[in-house]
Amino acid sequence: MSGLTLIASYPKSGNTWLRAFLASHLRGGQPIDLNADLARIGNLTSRSLQDFHAGLEHADLNPQEVALLRPLTSRRIAQELPGLYKTHDSNLAPPGAREPAIPAVAINRVIYIVRDPRDVAVSASHHFGWSPATAVDRMADASFRLGGSSHRLNMNIEQWVSSWSAHIESWLDAPDLRLLPLRYEDLLADPLRRFTALCRFLDLDDTREVVSRSLEASRFSVLAGQEGRTGFRERYRGSTAPFFREGRVGGWRTALAPELVERLVSDQGRVMARLDYL
Repeated sequence: MSGLTLIASYPKSGNTWLRAFLASHLRGGQPIDLNADLARIGNLTSRSLQDFHAGLEHADLNPQEVALLRPLTSRRIAQELPGLYKTHDSNLAPPGAREPAIPAVAINRVIYIVRDPRDVAVSASHHFGWSPATAVDRMADASFRLGGSSHRLNMNIEQWVSSWSAHIESWLDAPDLRLLPLRYEDLLADPLRRFTALCRFLDLDDTREVVSRSLEASRFSVLAGQEGRTGFRERYRGSTAPFFREGRVGGWRTALAPELVERLVSDQGRVMARLDYL
C-alpha cells in the first residue's frame, strides 16, 4: 500500500477502537497487547516520527513553522514509511500555512469516523479532565489545537483540529480522496457488517471467521480489562478517568445538562442533521 492510509477522526470518536480491531486483524484475529500492538498503527503526529522524517526537532520551532513544515514531512513519510496511521488533524490549512498538514498527494485512502457530538463532549470531558461546558466550548472553537504545551514536551506535535463541524466537513467534502465514512453508532449496532466493509476497503481478509475473531479481541470489555491490568500509554496524563470508560451510545442523555445539549445543537446542528444525529 503506497502513501498514507489514515484512520482520521475528531478526538474521542472511536479511532482507538478501530485501531485495536485492525491490530488484531493484522495478526489473524489474535488477542492483542494494548500498548505494543496499537503502537504499530502509530499516530502520524508522533513527535519522534515527525522529528526523524523532518530531520530536525519540532521543539525548536514555533507553531507557524510547524504548520508550514507538516505538509513536507507528510509527503516524506508517505514516500519513506507508507502505511496505516491514526490522525486527529483536520483537512484544513492552519493560519499561515498554504495547505493542510496532510496534503492529498500523500494520501492513499482515508477511514473517517464520526460520532454523535453529544457523546463526544461527554467522553472528551473525562479524557481531557475538562468540565462538560469546556468540552462543548472547545468543540465549537475553530482555532482548537492538540499537542501544544507550555510546561512540558508533548509526545505529539501540534495538530490543527478546528471545530467538530469544520473537522468533519473538511474530510467528508474533500475532493479526490478515496474515503470510507463510518459512524461510531453503526459500528456498535452492526459490527460484523460494518467491519467487514472496512476490511474490504483496506483490501484485507474479509472472511467472517477472521473478522469475528478480530471483533472479539477488540471488544470494549476486553480492552478496558487490559487497561485496568496493565495500563494504557495513550491515556491523557491530566485525567484520572480510564481511557476505555464506557464506549456506549447515548450516555449524553444523563451526563449533559439540557442547556449544554442546546448549546451543542445550536453550534453543530447543521452537520448533526447531515449525519442523522438530529
